[in-house]
Amino acid sequence: MEYQAVRSVRIGREFAEELGGAARKNNIVLSLHGPYAVNLSSDDDSIVKASKGRLIKAAVAAHNMGAFHLTFHLGYYGEKTKEEALILELEGLRDVTGALKSKGISVELGPETTGKESQLGSLDEVLELSARLDNIRPTIDFAHIHVRDPDSKLVGCEDFLRVLERVESRLGSDRMNSLVLHFTEVEPTATGFGERKHHRLGSGRGPKFEYLAEALVEAGHKVIVISESPLLDEDALKMKKIYEKRLSTRRGHG
Repeated sequence: MEYQAVRSVRIGREFAEELGGAARKNNIVLSLHGPYAVNLSSDDDSIVKASKGRLIKAAVAAHNMGAFHLTFHLGYYGEKTKEEALILELEGLRDVTGALKSKGISVELGPETTGKESQLGSLDEVLELSARLDNIRPTIDFAHIHVRDPDSKLVGCEDFLRVLERVESRLGSDRMNSLVLHFTEVEPTATGFGERKHHRLGSGRGPKFEYLAEALVEAGHKVIVISESPLLDEDALKMKKIYEKRLSTRRGHG
């Protein structure tokens, strides 16, 4: 289950600990989605400082509830080159991870792949951050990858396998375990690229979860898939059933 704090972190320590206890009692693994208002590559120092504060506050909340992973969006390129913006992100995240370490908080930070070309968050960028910084592991959002650029369309099992192979080649096999994935069907903007709107499973939009389920079974990865559709719980159960069907079919043939 992903606890959503996308507008702001409003959960206090007492309730966070209560939530975490209920999750453990019911065998539920928790992650947390931090506020959208994060931009570590801004030219405005006050925005960068506030962004760091929001990430630290979100990580503290995640720690209090026992969530192991904090998903967040990186920010925007603005007038900077992609390389310049990435350097600023590295510097900002070093500060955040250092602050969390001093507080004894070990929640992993998960920069998310983003769906707009104006945003930092290509697959290569989130993998670069994860490779260069401790306690950073990406959140792989397949809907965002699907609409980000002309070369990233996910139209078959082999496309999902290619993404998973790229992630594994940078992170290593051990770090694929419990990797956090986001999934929904998505409507692109009028140009055909960039995220416009999320849709429920079966909407006729892409990408198709059946192909991701097939890829996960073939690759043998044990990951965490979070539904981001307009019907979170219903589509989460649908995805579970689709995956289990693919898995049982594979075992039956094995």
